Amino acid sequence: MGINWITQRKASEALGVSESTLQKWRNKDKILVIGKHFRRKTPTNQQLLYNLEACDKTLSRLCSTPIEA
Repeated sequence: MGINWITQRKASEALGVSESTLQKWRNKDKILVIGKHFRRKTPTNQQLLYNLEACDKTLSRLCSTPIEA
């Protein structure tokens, strides 16, 4: 079974965050990794598609990891 890639808007709705939060997680925080969590729709297109399963798994892991003092 292949990866189900969805649009940024659908990913933000499913994850319960804004599209700008997804952008921050990609660019500043480096939480989402190109090729694993997101990719371009086509090599010459600016539109991004997201692997919702990979994003959800990573975010769940981060939310359940205790913060060290």
